Amino acid sequence: MKLGRYAACAALLSCNYAHADSGVTLYGIVDEFFQYVNTGNHYTAAVGSSSEWASRFGLKGSEDIGGGNKVNFQLENGFNPNNGTFASTGQMFNRQAWVGLSGNWGEVRLGRQNSPVFYDQGYLDAFGASTQASGFSNLMTYVVRTSNTVSYQSPVIAGLQAGVYAGFGDAGGLRSAGSSYQADLQYNSGPIAATVAWQAVKNATNSSTDTAVEAGASYTIQKATIYAGYAASRWTDINLNVNVYGISGKYQFTPTVFVALGYTALHDKTAAADNANQIAAMAQYDLSKNTSVYGTISYLTNHNQASYTLAGSANPGLPLAYPGASPHGISIGMFHKF
Repeated sequence: MKLGRYAACAALLSCNYAHADSGVTLYGIVDEFFQYVNTGNHYTAAVGSSSEWASRFGLKGSEDIGGGNKVNFQLENGFNPNNGTFASTGQMFNRQAWVGLSGNWGEVRLGRQNSPVFYDQGYLDAFGASTQASGFSNLMTYVVRTSNTVSYQSPVIAGLQAGVYAGFGDAGGLRSAGSSYQADLQYNSGPIAATVAWQAVKNATNSSTDTAVEAGASYTIQKATIYAGYAASRWTDINLNVNVYGISGKYQFTPTVFVALGYTALHDKTAAADNANQIAAMAQYDLSKNTSVYGTISYLTNHNQASYTLAGSANPGLPLAYPGASPHGISIGMFHKF
C-alpha cells in the first residue's frame, strides 16, 4: 500500500512538472441565472444555465519552439451547471478542440473552432450579444462553430486583423456536407471598434449552402459607448431570409458597474413576414475580478408566426405558449470565471 501511494505521488508530481513546463492552463466559467418570463399565457419561473456566458471548462497551452514561434492548443467543453449535463450529448470537447502554430506572422489552427460570426458578435451591441437582453443573441441564425477546419489569423497591423477559415466537412472535402468557408475583419483603434464577418456552410444533407453575415461598430466617449449592428441570414433549406438591425448604448458608471439599453428589429423578407423586435435593458456589478452579478428586463414582440424566444448566450430560452407569442420578463444571474 505504501509503495503504491509513493508511486502515485511521484506520478502526480511528474504530471504537475510536465504541465508547468508546457504552460498548460485549466480554466472555466460557471454561469447560472433565474428567470421569470411570460411566454404567452402566463409567467414561468425557472433556473437556467449560461445566460451571459456559456458555462465551460477547458485546457489550453503553448510551447515555445524558438524563433518567436509557438505551438498552441485548446480543448473546451460546454456544460449545464444547473444539472451537471454536457451541453452537447456525446461530445467531450463540443466547443473547441484544435492545435496550431503562431508567430509574428499570425496563427494557423486545425480542428474544431468557433466561427468568426460567433467570435465577433460582441461588436454588435452593448450586451455583448448575450443574455436575454440582446436582440442579436435572440434573433440571429448562424453556425456557431465548425469541425475539421483550418484557419489563419493575421497579426494586428494598424488596428486591423483578418481571419480566413476553410472547413472540410463531416466526411472530408471542401464540397461535402458540413463544409464551410468563413472570413472576418476586425478594427480596434482608440475609441473605435468595428467588425465584418461572413460564413457559408453546407447543410447536413449537402442540399444547400447556408450563409450569414454581420457588421458592427462602436464609438466610446468617456464612460459611454454607442453601438450599431447588422446581421443577415439566408438559409434556403428552412426558408429563412432575414435582416436584423440594432442600436444600443452602454454607460460605465464605475469600473465595476455598467448599464446598457438597446433596440433590435428583425425583418423577414419571405412571404410569411414573420417579423420581430425587442427592447431591453441590462445592469451588471462586478463583485471581484472573477465574479459578477447581472440583471435584465426584456420585451420581445413576435409578429404573425414568428417564434423567437428570450434566450441566453448558450440557453435556448423558455418555449413559447404558441407561435407568435411575445415573451417578456426578467432574469437575474451570476457568473464566476476561474
